[in-house]
Amino acid sequence: MLNGNEWQQLHAEFLSDTQTLICRADECLSHLELISDDRDAMECLLTTLHQLAGKADTHGVETVCDFARQLRYLLYFANAAGHLRPMALPALKRCFELMAWQLELIDPHTGSLALDDSEQRGLLDAFACQCGVGKLDNTVAVNPGWSVNTGQCDVLASRHADHSETR
Repeated sequence: MLNGNEWQQLHAEFLSDTQTLICRADECLSHLELISDDRDAMECLLTTLHQLAGKADTHGVETVCDFARQLRYLLYFANAAGHLRPMALPALKRCFELMAWQLELIDPHTGSLALDDSEQRGLLDAFACQCGVGKLDNTVAVNPGWSVNTGQCDVLASRHADHSETR
C-alpha cells in the first residue's frame, strides 16, 4: 500500500481512471442486455475487470482488486461454459455498482478502504448462482475460491435485489 503522501498525489488520477473503467463496464453491460451473445461486449467486460484489478493492485486497494479478479473469474467461466444468461446480468450489474460505491469510499488521504467482504461475497454468490457456474457441463466442478450453496440461489438473488434498492 502506498504511504499517505504518495496516495494523496495519486488519488485523483486513480479515482478518475477507475470511474472511467466502471463507465466502460456499464456500457458493455448495456450492450449485453441488448445482444446477449455480443462477444465484443464480453471481451470488453473481461478486459475492464482485468484493468480495474490491476489499477487497484498497483495502488494497494486489495478489497477492490480481489473483488474485480473474482468477478472476472466467474464471468470468464460463465461465458466460456455458455452459462451467462440474460437473467444473470442484473446480478452482474449489482457487482459493478458495489465496486463503484467502494471506489468512492476509499479514504482520499490514506487510500484505505475499511470494509469487510461479506457484501462482495454475497453478490458474487448470487451472480454465480444465476449463471450456474458452480457446476459446468460434464459435471466438472469450478472452484472460484469460495463455496456456492446452490440451494440458496433464489434467496441470495432476492436478498441482494432488495438490498440494492435501499442504496
